[in-house]
Amino acid sequence: MEHDLPEDLRQQFLRPDGTYRITGEEIIGDVVAAFPKTAAVMLRYGLHCVGCSANAFDTVTDGARLHGIPDDDIREMIAEINTTINKRIETLEVTPRAAAKVRELRSLEAGKEDWPLRVRVLPGPCAFGYEMDFDTSKEGDTTVTIDGLDVLIDPESLPLLRGSSIDYVESAAGSGFRIDNPNAGKCGKN
Repeated sequence: MEHDLPEDLRQQFLRPDGTYRITGEEIIGDVVAAFPKTAAVMLRYGLHCVGCSANAFDTVTDGARLHGIPDDDIREMIAEINTTINKRIETLEVTPRAAAKVRELRSLEAGKEDWPLRVRVLPGPCAFGYEMDFDTSKEGDTTVTIDGLDVLIDPESLPLLRGSSIDYVESAAGSGFRIDNPNAGKCGKN
């Protein structure tokens, strides 16, 4: 499972009011590295170079124009990116793509076809690991229902997962679940 990238990557996009802002003049690779969930927005608009080597050099606006995306759609895409990166998640978010993959994997587990997904944080000194499996509810668990999918979170993991988003990513480099966790990568910070 992939781990989160350092919060430092996001600092270049931070505004004085505490929100993040993308103008379109930023490099595609930098935006996706800092905010992985922006890749899904770009892909929906037809900006498919979020995973190719061109993103190391193209700005969001230039990349979109090279893909034939009209300026009005580019402005709409950038607005959606800004909404996405500033969205506050109260507990945990599971993207529709991740929920579909969880359901697919669960259907392959004999006897567990209706079991909830358990997400657990394995804290390390400066990074988090994650464990995901199908399980039954235990005392103290918090159950979050997302798009009809029950997700179990143990009491120790809940504060560490608060505000996180789980996505399922497929790319040439491989596929797997990606957890974007704002609580990770804060080693040595107060």
